[in-house]
Order: sequence, then structure tokens, then C-alpha cells
Amino acid sequence: MPDTQQIEEFNKNVIQWGFRTRSLLKSSIASLSMKGKGDLMRQLQMKTKKDFGEIDRVIFNFPRHGAFFHKGVGRGHILVAGRVIRGERKNTSKHGSNTEETILRHDNTAPIMRRPKAWFTPVFEREIPKLADIITKIKADSILDSNTFNLRT
Repeated sequence: MPDTQQIEEFNKNVIQWGFRTRSLLKSSIASLSMKGKGDLMRQLQMKTKKDFGEIDRVIFNFPRHGAFFHKGVGRGHILVAGRVIRGERKNTSKHGSNTEETILRHDNTAPIMRRPKAWFTPVFEREIPKLADIITKIKADSILDSNTFNLRT
């Protein structure tokens, strides 16, 4: 079992990674040209959850419209089969199930000027390997320091 000092070091490194990643996400949002980015930047939060004193989850919360920016949808534009088209989704079930049907409002042959603005995926693709390195380093040291390994030559 890892000692308290190793857990504190691990938690400190993960929290630093989280704040650095949140800062990079905010920079990514700032570089976009879109209405509502200031609100998205202000509400972007990083939280951690612990299990037995050790961080086991890093959570990034942001307003729902941040996902719409990322996908290029919203305000009459929807994503159907990987393409952004004009239309809306309506729940067509009378019994409240989650079944949705796409109702097109316009001919979908017209070019759509909206484009996805991927602001979080590129950041996470760069930063997740760094988190993996932090976890690997601390956990490997913890395993080697424990008496469970008996290396004999």
C-alpha cells in the first residue's frame, strides 16, 4: 500500500496537470471566433474525486453549449450521419420514450456555413499521455518501494 507521502505527491501532480489542462482548454476557447465563448471560458471547471485519499477522477465541467460549439450544431443545425444540416430533432413518441426523429426544415442540399470547432479533443489528445506518465511514474515507484517485489539475482 502506498504511503501518505506518495499519495500526496500523486494528488499534487494530478491537480497540477488538471489546472494546466484547464488553462489550455481556456486558451483553445479564446482562439475561437464565436459568440458565447466568454461564458464558456468562465464556466469551465476542473474537479477531482478521491477514493481512499487518492485522486481517481479528474472531471472537466462546462456549459452544454460548449459541446454544441465543438460539434458545430445548435440553433437549427443538427448532426446527421456526421454532417451538419439544417433541421431539428423532435421527440415523436407519445409515451415519453427517448425516440427521436429528424425533421428537416430546409432542403439539405444547400451548403452549410457552420463548421465544427474542436476545442477540447485536440487538447485532451495532447495532455492525456502526460497524465498517463504521471500515473505510471508514481505507481511504478510505489510498486518498487513495496515489499511485494522480491528481486533476486
